[in-house]
Amino acid sequence: MNFDKVYEGNLVEVFKITDSLYFRKANLSQRNQCNGAFVVGSRGVAIVDTPPDSIEMAEEAEHIFKKPVTEICITHAHWDHMQGISEWVKKDVTVYCSRRVIETVDPSILRQRANFVGIDGNVKLHLAGDVEVDLTTNNDVAHSQWDTFIRIPDAGVVCTGDSVVEYQTTYLHSADIRQWILTLRRLADQPGKYVLAGHGPTLFPYSYIHEFADWLTVIEKAALALLKRHWPNPDESVDERFQKLAIPDVIKKVDDYFSEGGEEVRFLEQHVDKDNARRVVRMALYGYIRLYLR
Repeated sequence: MNFDKVYEGNLVEVFKITDSLYFRKANLSQRNQCNGAFVVGSRGVAIVDTPPDSIEMAEEAEHIFKKPVTEICITHAHWDHMQGISEWVKKDVTVYCSRRVIETVDPSILRQRANFVGIDGNVKLHLAGDVEVDLTTNNDVAHSQWDTFIRIPDAGVVCTGDSVVEYQTTYLHSADIRQWILTLRRLADQPGKYVLAGHGPTLFPYSYIHEFADWLTVIEKAALALLKRHWPNPDESVDERFQKLAIPDVIKKVDDYFSEGGEEVRFLEQHVDKDNARRVVRMALYGYIRLYLR
């Protein structure tokens, strides 16, 4: 999709989506930063997520919009989306996030200048003075236990954090893949034009939410097939089934599964390279094993 670029520097590019919304394309591989957004209103700028070194977004806002950052919205508490919050709390900003995110924050940070507002459910706000924004927390564990969707209705955009990303950056280690898929199906049924994903080269069309849920569904099928094939004995206790589990053993079983081919394997390898296809299935498999071991 083609949007006008209004800024470039420090391996960051900023694109204008509407008068009130700008996409901040960041660099994960070299700077460990997620994508973000600037929400621009009459009295300031709200930003989405605070990755490492994100305090530079204050300078970017002043340079591009001639306005200060007044609010921050956090999509979830993974480090590439929130590590930079320790720099922002020294400023007079309001931070909106899931109540469960606040539980992860060091109390000393909460005592500084920034004001943290925990949300639970759906909240309608006017950020940066006059831009309508809907924040909705997910009460289930999907991509993470802290997921919050940030919707800018006038732009038809939803910021999803890592609940939606480009395929090769799918991360499942703290996910419940089944709930994640169900969450995305519900999100996809809501109106929208674009998805501002946590990682990816540009905004995705809103239909990509269903496509990403399809991708997760195939990963889930592959992991369940492996689980049924290699740990099928219901007469054994959970501890007996998994007590000899070793990472090299899991890697080999996943590699063997891919070597056999099949519909799921072909689908996955059409979307990402072979190494990433195996990686996401291993992560989903580990997730199911952790579920059984709880």
